[in-house]
Amino acid sequence: MYIEEIIFLNFVIDYILLKSLSRLLKLQTNNYKLIASCLIGEITLIYLFFSVDNLFLIITKIIIMILMIIVSFGFNDIKSFIKNIIYYYILSFFLGGVMYYLKINSLVYYKYYLFFIPFIMNIYEYFEYSLKQYINYRYKVNIYLSNGKILYLNGFMDSGNVLVEPYSNKKVIIINKFVDENFYLVPYKCIGGDFLIKCFDPKKVYIDGIGEVKNVCVGVIDKKFDGYNCLLNYKIMEEI
Repeated sequence: MYIEEIIFLNFVIDYILLKSLSRLLKLQTNNYKLIASCLIGEITLIYLFFSVDNLFLIITKIIIMILMIIVSFGFNDIKSFIKNIIYYYILSFFLGGVMYYLKINSLVYYKYYLFFIPFIMNIYEYFEYSLKQYINYRYKVNIYLSNGKILYLNGFMDSGNVLVEPYSNKKVIIINKFVDENFYLVPYKCIGGDFLIKCFDPKKVYIDGIGEVKNVCVGVIDKKFDGYNCLLNYKIMEEI
């Protein structure tokens, strides 16, 4: 494989990663910024021409990656910046894993690699969509109790949860944590019949990215959730 082919391959991979990151996190950028960022990324190929210490190479790659993120998407705040870096690495590991699985590096002729790009991008699109769904439907939730305590929860916006308390039309948020509150029973239907769920009225509910939500109550069930502890009501999205 020739040097210019490696340089071009590195440029293409960097562009795919940055473009996917912009779509995944809905980051504002343009092709000029992405191309400039990819050109900066070519600096990491310095090891092809010089004998470089591994630690120095790792530090250089981290610095170059930070510069690429800043050039591509700017710097708004430290939280968003760290988030961009984390998901850049997630996407990098995914694409690197696909390349390793297909054993791209063992190809004799570099031009064959180009035939795999559409296939990789299709897999990538599916992964990107799944990851976006995972990100977009998860929220940090603060539930303020009557005794002054606050529950800090990981919420999931479930399209299947549209439960409404029938008398006051309050949307029901479901948690699986025991709390000492004044409960009342709310009927609901699911597969298997009619049931009752214990609910209480919180002082306030705040959802990160949405804000304070009104007209909600909190239901408590004895069930373990997978990766979260608060099941949000999808009807909340209808009022945003």
